[in-house]
Amino acid sequence: MRLRTLTALVALAIFIPLLVMGGSAFELLVIAIAGITLFELLSLLAVNFFTVESLFAYVLMYLALLPQHYLDFLPEQLDQMTLFYTGVVIFLSLMVHRPERLDFSLIAKITLAALYVGRGYHFLILGREMGLLAILFVLVIIWSNDTFAYLTGRAIGRRPLAPAISPNKTIEGSIGGIVGAFLVSLIFDYFFNIYQLSFLGNLILVILLCLAGQMGDLVESSIKRQYHVKDSGKLLPGHGGFLDRFDNILFVLPIFYFLMAFF
Repeated sequence: MRLRTLTALVALAIFIPLLVMGGSAFELLVIAIAGITLFELLSLLAVNFFTVESLFAYVLMYLALLPQHYLDFLPEQLDQMTLFYTGVVIFLSLMVHRPERLDFSLIAKITLAALYVGRGYHFLILGREMGLLAILFVLVIIWSNDTFAYLTGRAIGRRPLAPAISPNKTIEGSIGGIVGAFLVSLIFDYFFNIYQLSFLGNLILVILLCLAGQMGDLVESSIKRQYHVKDSGKLLPGHGGFLDRFDNILFVLPIFYFLMAFF
C-alpha cells in the first residue's frame, strides 16, 4: 500500500503541474504517456517493438492522437481521418508482401490498439484545451469514482460485478463509486460550476461518466485476462502499467466530449 501511495504521489507531482501549465508542455507529456501505453498494449499482442508492424502502430496512433494544429503544414484536405485511413490501407497492403508474418487479424488488432490509445489520449489534450477547470472536473470525477468504488467494495462489497473478468469488483463498489463521485462533483460545482448544470443534469452526467470509467476498467481487465497477464506493465510500482492507470480515462473523455454537445 505504501509503494502504491508513493508511486501515485510522484506521478501526480509530475502530472498536475504540467496539466496546470497546459500548452506544449502538457501535450508532450500526453504524447510520451501514449507512446508507453501503446508499447504495453503491443507487448500484450506479442508484437516486437523493432518491427514494421510496431512502426505502423505508432504512426497510426500518433495520427489519431495529435491535435489538428500539428498537421497545419499539410494541405487542408488532408485531415486526420484521411491520413489515418491512408496509413491503414498501406498497412493492409503489407499482407501481400509479408503473408507469412502478417494476416488480417493481426493488422486489425494493431490498428484498433492504435486507435484506442491514440484517440483516447487525443481527448485528454482536447479536454485541456477546453480549460483547466473543465478537464479537472472530469478527472476529479474519474479519480473519485475509482477511490470510492475501492473503499466501498472493501468495506461492504459482496456481490461480484463481473466475476468472469474481474472477480474483486463488486456491485456495491460500483454504486459507492458513483455516489462518492457525485458528492465530490457537488462540492466542485459549489465552488466553480463551470458548466452551469442543474442538479439533475449534473447527476445524469456523473452517472454516465462513472459507468464509462468502470466499463473502461473492465474492458482493460478483459484484455489482460485474454492474454493471461496480471498487469499491463511494471513502470508504475504498485499500480502496474500506464494502461492500468489510464484505462478509464480512455473511455470517459470521449464520452464526456460527446455528452457535452447535449448539455
